[in-house]
Amino acid sequence: MQVANRTQDVNAMLEALNGRRASKGLAPLVLDPALSSIAYDHAADMVDRSYFDHYSPEGLSPFARMEKAHYAFGYAGENLALDQNSKSAELALWQSRDHRENILGAHYAKVGIAAVSGTEGEIFVEDFSD
Repeated sequence: MQVANRTQDVNAMLEALNGRRASKGLAPLVLDPALSSIAYDHAADMVDRSYFDHYSPEGLSPFARMEKAHYAFGYAGENLALDQNSKSAELALWQSRDHRENILGAHYAKVGIAAVSGTEGEIFVEDFSD
């Protein structure tokens, strides 16, 4: 099933993420279309197959998904959120130490973001790379 990427929520997440980075003196992340496609594919897969995890049911990690898509990276990370809207998802990610470390990762320059509605709420995927 094809699910829509919620562009308005993607943009809100990017703005919030870069606002957090700016408040710490870090450069903004560039929204990378290839990385966004990888993030979207994972978000849509989670909605289609009713799971929520960094690993697909076949065991593919975020890094394996990037490699499978021929996306070159030295550093990479992933944030996932399942929430009712982008504002509450962004706050939940910020309040989590591990997610905050990705948001403030100085070695990251690019991000791919997906926001897909599912039966349990909206799934957000942020994939980071250098």
